[in-house]
Amino acid sequence: MKQFHINPYWATRLMLGLAIVLAFGAGYGFRAQVNESGRWLPPSNRLSAYLSLPDHKPEQLFAATANAGQMAATGKSDVQPYALLDEVRRDIEENFYKRDVTEKQLTYGAIRGMLASLDDRFTRFMTPEDYQEFQIKNEGEFVGIGARISTVEKYVGDPAAHRLPTTRPVIVSPIDGGPAETAGVQTDDVLLNVAGHDTANMSLDTVVSYIRGKSGTPLNITVERKTPSSTDAEHPTFQTLKFTIIREVIEVHPVHLNWLPKGIAWLQLDEFNKKSDEEMTKALNAVKNGSDGNGPAKGLIIDMRNNPGGLLDSVVAIASRLVPSGPIVFTHERTGEMRAMNAQKNRYLGLKIPIVVLVNNYSASAAEILTGALKDNNLATIVGEHTYGKASVQVLLDLSDGGALAITTAHYLTPAKHDISNKGIAPDVAVKASDADKSDGRGDQLHKAMAIIASAE
Repeated sequence: MKQFHINPYWATRLMLGLAIVLAFGAGYGFRAQVNESGRWLPPSNRLSAYLSLPDHKPEQLFAATANAGQMAATGKSDVQPYALLDEVRRDIEENFYKRDVTEKQLTYGAIRGMLASLDDRFTRFMTPEDYQEFQIKNEGEFVGIGARISTVEKYVGDPAAHRLPTTRPVIVSPIDGGPAETAGVQTDDVLLNVAGHDTANMSLDTVVSYIRGKSGTPLNITVERKTPSSTDAEHPTFQTLKFTIIREVIEVHPVHLNWLPKGIAWLQLDEFNKKSDEEMTKALNAVKNGSDGNGPAKGLIIDMRNNPGGLLDSVVAIASRLVPSGPIVFTHERTGEMRAMNAQKNRYLGLKIPIVVLVNNYSASAAEILTGALKDNNLATIVGEHTYGKASVQVLLDLSDGGALAITTAHYLTPAKHDISNKGIAPDVAVKASDADKSDGRGDQLHKAMAIIASAE
């Protein structure tokens, strides 16, 4: 983990001044919430001294206003960029009508505004609380309601509500047996309100922070559910539903192995966290031995529907169990270098059975890496729907206050060097999800996967 530390006092002024201006120009109000897996300054170039400016008196404010037209017309100014940025900070402190705005609020907003100017929705800032939540999630255990959440952009929903298009959190899937599923929350439910807070343009990290709490405490949420009409496809019905869910300790087991008829193994891989490689290895060995220990399974279905991705090291390790050699993924670095992350040959299990991979539009990032590796090496048939299309790699940089930056450092390509950015991976066999697929995974998509394996015998 790379760590870069600078004096918080200077960092506050540099980051605050810099990104407040960027925020005003780049849509701070929106991007601060969207968030939605180089550095501003290299350590040697970080400012080591505060940029001193003359005090900004109220009477000077009006004088500056009077001169603004002339400066705009000439397009000339001798003010240095950092001085101008700090001037904006001072103007806010001395003139903004709300006097209770804290340095932390301004600094965090400034950081988000600066990152917003990069026009990369995956590069994001995590407060110390957000970062702790991120680390807990990757460990595979947390307190919450047991649901995977993503975001939907420009959501309007029920036309009768007359909403402006906003980014909203959406339930990707409730965790089996978790509090959300028990309460009746369903896949594709859009969260309108969480713990009394309107979710319009709320960051995913903020949504999660409201969902988290002490085990045994209640959480109130309001969702909007769209139900397609059987008679009028262009006019679905919308329901607004309220739930009170009791938070619980959620232990996430990312791998689930089930045995289907005719000796077919159905292996659900929900995400790539620190437990995934160990659990996947155990499951694949069970597939290799068979359900009764008398030989391998007749076929394997790797189900990554709704898998949002996760750790890059985890997916490379898992893919190495299935790909004998060669690249799992290429990363295209900021330097222009193309770097191959190759299969670890000592991990290969040598499964000699038909493999089908199930994916949908929520299969993203690391899930797409594994899908691409198996597809390009002709080791599996891909069934389902187009994947999400997230082909970027982030690294975490610790900040001195306990927070972190998740910064996109590279884009990745599949082994055949396909760039799937914003377009995803097309399935070999397209199958639209049925209601049964959405509820318990046992619908048309799974049945098609089983049929493909049966025909390969």
